Amino acid sequence: MRDNATPEACPTPGNLRGSDPVRRQITIRLTVLARSLRNGFDRRVGDIGVTRSQWTMIAAIARNPGASQRTIAEILEISEASAGRLIDKLCAEGLLERREREDDRRARAVCVTGAAAPLLDQLGEIASQGEERVFRGFSEAELEQLRDFLERMYENAGRD
Repeated sequence: MRDNATPEACPTPGNLRGSDPVRRQITIRLTVLARSLRNGFDRRVGDIGVTRSQWTMIAAIARNPGASQRTIAEILEISEASAGRLIDKLCAEGLLERREREDDRRARAVCVTGAAAPLLDQLGEIASQGEERVFRGFSEAELEQLRDFLERMYENAGRD
């Protein structure tokens, strides 16, 4: 059932309206889009028995082979203890392994195993299908421009 109340019936406090409605609309749209993309991917990978924490860990290590647990935790913005527990679980499942590092005897390198290759292929295919759907109708030039805009926003957000 839809509420037919007029905007005047429930005024929004001034500090929630924002000084620039276009910027506010973009910010809200990006937030909702990010959640939608994440949730959609989670549903699709859930069908193959992988959780968000698992696929993000495996993908991060596949992109950063030999990284330490500390580095992986920083990349994923989680605690080292949380990263360690998940790495232990994925090692027990045979998808990851810890190896000695030549440059630091105290740290261990974390790597994906050959057993993870089929899963990485499936995750890559699911991601590609989602990207095809989301970017349908965009030219390469538009995608490059969007990437550049988002990179500037990312850099600006990180300056705080």
